Amino acid sequence: MIRKIPSVCVYALPTLLLGTVAGSVVAVEDPTQLDPINVEHAEAPTARHPLGIGIRGETLSSAPGSGGDPLRGLQSVPGMVFNEDESAEPAVRGSRPGDNYFQTDFAPTSYLFHMGGAISVYNADLVKSFDIYPSAYGPEFSGVTGGVFDVELRDPRTDHFQTTLDVSFLQAGFLVEGPLNDRQSFYLAGRRSYLDLFVKDLIDEPDIKFTDFPNYTDYQGKYVWQVSEGSTLRFSANGATDDSDLILSEDSEDIATDPVFAGRIYEALSFNEQSLVWDKNLAPTSSIRSIVTHNTLAATELAGGAGSIDVDEESWLLKSHLTHSLNDQHEVTVGAELSQTDISFDIALNAPACTEFEPDCLFTGAERLEVTETAKITALKAFAKDTWFVNDRLTLFSGLALQRENYLDKQFVEPRLALEYALRDDLLLTAGMGVYHQMPDIDQVNRVFGNPELDYIRARHASVGLQKSLGDGWSVSSELYYKKLDQLVTSDEETRYQNNGVGEAIGLDTLVRKQLTDKLSGWLSVSLSEATRRDLRTGRQFDFEYNQPVNATLVARYQFSPKWSVGAKLWAHSGAPYTPITGATPDPVVDGLYQPQYGDLNSKRLPVYKRLDLRVDRAFKRKGKRQTTAYFEVLNITGSRNISGYSYNADYSERTAEEQLPGFFGFGINTTF
Repeated sequence: MIRKIPSVCVYALPTLLLGTVAGSVVAVEDPTQLDPINVEHAEAPTARHPLGIGIRGETLSSAPGSGGDPLRGLQSVPGMVFNEDESAEPAVRGSRPGDNYFQTDFAPTSYLFHMGGAISVYNADLVKSFDIYPSAYGPEFSGVTGGVFDVELRDPRTDHFQTTLDVSFLQAGFLVEGPLNDRQSFYLAGRRSYLDLFVKDLIDEPDIKFTDFPNYTDYQGKYVWQVSEGSTLRFSANGATDDSDLILSEDSEDIATDPVFAGRIYEALSFNEQSLVWDKNLAPTSSIRSIVTHNTLAATELAGGAGSIDVDEESWLLKSHLTHSLNDQHEVTVGAELSQTDISFDIALNAPACTEFEPDCLFTGAERLEVTETAKITALKAFAKDTWFVNDRLTLFSGLALQRENYLDKQFVEPRLALEYALRDDLLLTAGMGVYHQMPDIDQVNRVFGNPELDYIRARHASVGLQKSLGDGWSVSSELYYKKLDQLVTSDEETRYQNNGVGEAIGLDTLVRKQLTDKLSGWLSVSLSEATRRDLRTGRQFDFEYNQPVNATLVARYQFSPKWSVGAKLWAHSGAPYTPITGATPDPVVDGLYQPQYGDLNSKRLPVYKRLDLRVDRAFKRKGKRQTTAYFEVLNITGSRNISGYSYNADYSERTAEEQLPGFFGFGINTTF
């Protein structure tokens, strides 16, 4: 996908309201219990990678401040960095949010969030679990330098038919599921936001006129067929849309410094995905999982006078993983995936060569570029992994990953190694390392907008950690990590882009958790880190845009009774780095435009971010299989004025702080029958 044009103010009001009502209805089997965050490790014999965090979907969706959306609950997981609290897509250990890999039910996920990252595309009741690998993950994942998020959606109910209805201030949704016979079952879910139906007319802004207030839809469907003992077929269909349309006046303060965005701001995004997964036990010691998936993605954007983007993608993927236990000590997993993506794009855009190594990204006055073409990308990935249970205490994970694609004609072989060692029955040592490569953004390697000679971004990960059980439901885990990045993309006057950037990240992520043994449960997450970038052209080193040296979250829940519980989340982190503007001079070409004069890149920090959220849950028992759950949340109850950045008037003589979520409340109710 072409990098997103800055949306100026399309999502300003929706994301503010989303802080109150996003996903405000959630279906959970037992809302009074906060399941623990589990730092998973292998228990022989299994091929599970040791360097990961396993989380149940109910845990994240019921966390205070999540608004019932499991993916928004990621804000309370160690190692996740968010510069804006309305975004649910994290930066992980020195990499950008776009450097992560998301997988759902064994299929890659290209479209995960509505409204620029405010809410996920999945019905909260369907999210069974997450496996999160912040770094040093195994060879089964390749192609990115950030984190890996493996999402599992649950299967349909097989005992009885059930309908779940949810209605909130933001959206309405339904979920129907149940058995077709003793071997087959299904579910079908759908949601639509309806804020656009009554909010548009309430907006009294002379500089903004909405013709289509931001809205979204999504759906999920799954059919499960237990073909025989040890053989299961699953057919899934998922999709989503996002639409918005407004007219932005030339006098709007939102574009005072970049006036080319005046005019119509339009965005329409959609995706549809179908996949067939086959799980088969070949023998008592062997199993195979295979998938074929088809995905279409369409994006149309108009950004005032800055230009337009029209992109259509269609992709096919065939993937299979085979696991076989050679003996009591060795388990081998091999896998391969073949994908083909056809991309058609029609772009006419003012196109400054913007990267994280330059502070300036003005579209007004930038060179106008146009391209209409199609591209076919065929990629092959393969891996082999050996899990060696050396003895009762030591397990080694070794493997190789292979990447090959035809667009840039690149191929890589990447080694991976990890281990876990039980120092004592209640103390586990984990460690891992690996090499990873990631293709630059497609526009950065396009023949018109970029440089087709760019190389892949490379990362080297290393980590070591300890996990300790303290008894009575208490445990603590801590992981020290290091990441080295090179061949990062920088701008270039002649070729637009070059691989002249490097970066480093080092940190310590600690998680203290308390399982529900009596009435109290929760966790404390503390991340200490330092992430930098260096420009090889100038030798200049600066803080990474998502560098937060201290990030801490405390989540606690107290269960008064089987029906009532109360929870709280206290979240605080260092302010994000920003580049100060020291003055401005009139643009010599564009009348009325000013060119800002910058201080050192990312040399200043925003004020410390702090926020306290409260939540009350209530379960209502009804006759038969019917149940109703409800919750009430107060977000940012102290009204902290957290700042996400600064905006300026046309000549940069006045600066205004852009505040994030103020104090709001939200509530939700869910009923099944």
